[in-house]
Amino acid sequence: MATARFTITRTFAAPLARVWAAWTEPEQLAAWFGPKGSAGSMLAFDLRPGGEWRGRMEAPDGAEMFSKFVFQVVEPPTRLVWVHGFADAEGNRARAAFAPLFPLEMLTTVLFSEAEGGTRIDLSWEPIDATPEECASFAEMMASMTGGWSGSFDQLDALFAE
Repeated sequence: MATARFTITRTFAAPLARVWAAWTEPEQLAAWFGPKGSAGSMLAFDLRPGGEWRGRMEAPDGAEMFSKFVFQVVEPPTRLVWVHGFADAEGNRARAAFAPLFPLEMLTTVLFSEAEGGTRIDLSWEPIDATPEECASFAEMMASMTGGWSGSFDQLDALFAE
């Protein structure tokens, strides 16, 4: 069974250096990263291969979720790669509460490039060492992932408009 791969592309009306900063400076990330209506905070951010990005997100209903991302590649200003997953409050890897069969970890790749009128982002997610059931769950959630990332990108657009 082939592993599903999620991709999304968006062009932002901001120069490459500004978009890179919005993805790599914790204060800016906290302002836009996460689904619309959620509030988040950075618990740790160490931008280097092997460094962790840990965060807390609060949904509109008050539910908390924690994330832990481990950077694999940091190539300013064109490429970020990290292992993406959910965590408990202490940063230990945990299953997604909203979807127990969602893959435990995903490889996230974000490519940044200059484009007419701004900067293009090409983002991809691929399950890591996922079971066939986890891959199926991942594939079934593609529409939800598109909605989540689109909402985050809308918030990033709003940040650039300030």
